Amino acid sequence: MRRLVAHRGWSGRAPENTMAAFMMALGNDTVEAIELDVHLSKDGVPVVIHDFTLERTTDGSGLVGDYTVEELQQLDAGCWFNGRFAYERIPTLEDVLLLAKGRKRLLVELKQKAGYYNGLEEKVVELIRRHGMTEEVLIISFDHISLQQVKALDPSIAVGPIFLGWPTLIVEQIRQVGASYIGIHNEFLSKELVDAVQPLGIELGVWTVDTAEDLERLNRLSDSLVITTNFPERLVTQQEKVGV
Repeated sequence: MRRLVAHRGWSGRAPENTMAAFMMALGNDTVEAIELDVHLSKDGVPVVIHDFTLERTTDGSGLVGDYTVEELQQLDAGCWFNGRFAYERIPTLEDVLLLAKGRKRLLVELKQKAGYYNGLEEKVVELIRRHGMTEEVLIISFDHISLQQVKALDPSIAVGPIFLGWPTLIVEQIRQVGASYIGIHNEFLSKELVDAVQPLGIELGVWTVDTAEDLERLNRLSDSLVITTNFPERLVTQQEKVGV
């Protein structure tokens, strides 16, 4: 059976990056890990939401970083998905760490860009260490300098760069960051990349895989990929059909 990561929680069945989506993923044995996204509130609290702005997934507007955590948690983060999730709020990272501790691994994406959130790395690392979860969390980001900062703060925390495009000098990038994982959009995974990464003992993650066609193509490239999906139930059904 493929190793499945629930993208922003079980986001095909509940509003992404909410406690409802995380609890759904935590309660299912087919999900090995949960991916989530972290920004920093105006008062310096790591909060879980994907976009830099509020409009798509809440009833608020403007930049996440312009609001305090108290203000952010007054917003509705579920009604856009379905009215029965109207009481969902933007979680803090600490909320999710406490929920998942001892249950499933977390892939925490830092939504950093060129130092936009001053102190994000320090605050995230401090929370992970405070709750004794350095072995249960993988930090990922498109901002590879951010990952280097995490490693400098605590070398025991696993990190992984993520890519949207054709990466070059991939072995050099892995070594520079100190990565134990890399993630790439499924459209850009190639046999050449698989052949370059897997001999290094690095986890190779692919996102976001939601269709049988995508899964079949990936199966032809490798049988050891870590698959991130919005719909774990779809991929489990497909794997059972083909006996993966």
